[in-house]
Amino acid sequence: MSSSASRKNMTSVRRISDLRWVRTALFVLALLYAFAAGLRTLGDFDLGWQLATGRWIVQHGHIPFRDVFSYTASGTEWIYPVLSQILLYLSYVIGGYGLLSWLGAAACVSTVALLLRRSSMTGVILAIASVPLIAACTPPRAEMFTAVLFAAYVNFLWHYHVSGEGPLWLLPVLMGLWVNLHLGFIAGLGMCGAFVLMEVEDAIVPSRRSVALPRLKKAAPWLVATLAATLVNPWGWRIYAAIIRQGSIAQTHSMWIWEWQGLRLTPTALAKALGWRDPESAVLWLILVASIAVLCALAKRKFVPALLLAGSIYLVIHAVRMEASFASITVVVGGTVLSQALSSVRKDRITTWLGVSSRNKALAALASVLLITLFVGVRSFDLITNRLYLSTPFSFSIFGMGESPWAPEQAAAFVVKEKLPPKVFNDFNSGGFVVWSLSPWYQDYIDGRSVPFGGSLLLHNTDLLGEPLDSEAWSREADARGINTILVSMDYEGGNALRSLGSFCDAKQWRPVFLDAFGAVFLRVVSETADLVHRLEIDCKTVQIADPPATASDPEQFRYLLNAGTILIVLDRSAEAMQRLEKAERIFADNPFLHYAKGIALGNMGFTQDSERELVTSVRLGSIDDAPAALARVYDDGGRYAEEAEVLKSAADRSTKSHWLYLTLGNAELKLGRADLALAAFQKAERNSPFQGEAYALGAEFRSQVEAGRARAMGMPAK
Repeated sequence: MSSSASRKNMTSVRRISDLRWVRTALFVLALLYAFAAGLRTLGDFDLGWQLATGRWIVQHGHIPFRDVFSYTASGTEWIYPVLSQILLYLSYVIGGYGLLSWLGAAACVSTVALLLRRSSMTGVILAIASVPLIAACTPPRAEMFTAVLFAAYVNFLWHYHVSGEGPLWLLPVLMGLWVNLHLGFIAGLGMCGAFVLMEVEDAIVPSRRSVALPRLKKAAPWLVATLAATLVNPWGWRIYAAIIRQGSIAQTHSMWIWEWQGLRLTPTALAKALGWRDPESAVLWLILVASIAVLCALAKRKFVPALLLAGSIYLVIHAVRMEASFASITVVVGGTVLSQALSSVRKDRITTWLGVSSRNKALAALASVLLITLFVGVRSFDLITNRLYLSTPFSFSIFGMGESPWAPEQAAAFVVKEKLPPKVFNDFNSGGFVVWSLSPWYQDYIDGRSVPFGGSLLLHNTDLLGEPLDSEAWSREADARGINTILVSMDYEGGNALRSLGSFCDAKQWRPVFLDAFGAVFLRVVSETADLVHRLEIDCKTVQIADPPATASDPEQFRYLLNAGTILIVLDRSAEAMQRLEKAERIFADNPFLHYAKGIALGNMGFTQDSERELVTSVRLGSIDDAPAALARVYDDGGRYAEEAEVLKSAADRSTKSHWLYLTLGNAELKLGRADLALAAFQKAERNSPFQGEAYALGAEFRSQVEAGRARAMGMPAK
């Protein structure tokens, strides 16, 4: 072989062995995945009141320091950063709901890009794994700014701690924006505090002191400026009062609002980690990675980074809303710790042990990139084709731009058109939409702005929706607040209103005047509304729910048909419901709620075996609340108590609202004569009960059943 040919061959080998292209390829994959996960229609309940606030500020030219949207908290001090709401509203004015969807996608991509900045190969891989967590926290609303800015803070402060270099001058600039965008700015201050502790920890160690002290001294002015920047807001220091108030109702939120609930780390729930195609497994993977990183940090005597990682694990376990912050710390801090741990073992020794040549390492890298590309490709395919959105319970979005079809648009338009009485009672989930669509003509009862209302009104709202409209509770509330109009969402995943539709329609003191696939309106029968009731009253037993618009996409038609079918079931029109549900199934067959609804409809029609088959399918597809409870009733009616106990145990171990399932499980165990297992189930029911604190009064019936079951178990003869 000639010398020139030899040199050419060696150059080729070096190019193959240079693995920098791997990081570049994975970097691009991460951003593409983030874009696919971030671009979706708008389904967040809080967006409405945030758009309405931005609109109010633009129209009036000043900030509302007190509540101006509700009649239940009118005049109550309202402290909330307003820049985000102005930006959201102006985006809507410029580009409508479509531009807001793009804004959410940009937030998701920007957050992931910040996590990738100066990251190791380990960090890049972790960033790809974290995309579902980032996407969950970046729909268009104020919180998305916290996801982006916290990622920036973690990245800048951590890499400055590691290298002594970084744009710390950006910290006060970003904080000046952050404090006016979202209350999550407090997390940025927390990260600054963690940075100081890391530098102090290094300064204590003699071998690190000479580097740590100059780093801290250089950073100090920027950290002080960052703290001072939090006062550059319309309320000054009182912005911290809003954070304290938010924390005071955290317990109520954690029991009743999904995003504030914690993870269930039972064996059944942990098995979800094996579902690589399921994005919800990502949080479990990252918890495992973060836990390993904690051990590695402790082994290196880096106690503050270990504490930071452990604290982020604790927070995400206790509140799903913390997923983006947890992901940022795990990718940036955990990724660096793990990368350092791997590099501490001499690479040439590993190469010798494994007998890996440079060319083989390059081929292994290529195989890894192809495997990760396949993983990202499948996940992105599920997003773009809406397979994920249509199969996931409580997903209100689909891939693309615009508004999600969950809101009671036509019901709100009906209220305005017919000029119904002004004080509208609405359910919690639709509150933001009611503010956005009906103000300034109408004020709402409650919405997602938790601070002015407090946790007690949220619980009272929930309690009322479970009461018949002719009840004393409704009469007292209507008299006290002057309520003559009710507008509630009928979305099958939206809340408690749909469950009560049948009893609401049968009320004498209130009459239905509007019903479609997404909303319902009721009027109180009083002298002021007599003419309206006479002219507008409908019969829920015969009212026709129109077919979905022909222009709607398949996913939109699916949601419409499933909603319509569920409404018809609640109204005891199961044969009509089945027609809608079968059309929905032809569009998409793997939605667990679809098969639950079919199971209920078939059971109502007397097709017991077909009903059981559908309920079993729903449980298999992942239903963890309604379907397991319904299937358990089928087993109970047939005396199949062992099967009943098995399905209830599996569902309760996965459910975030497991108290009723554990209670039912305890009663099933009693029928099997297993007193010890029954007592254990009743204990779990009590421990997982949401009827704590302010919600205690709502749980009287639940506690009564638990005590009755426990008494029966205690009275059973020992075996």
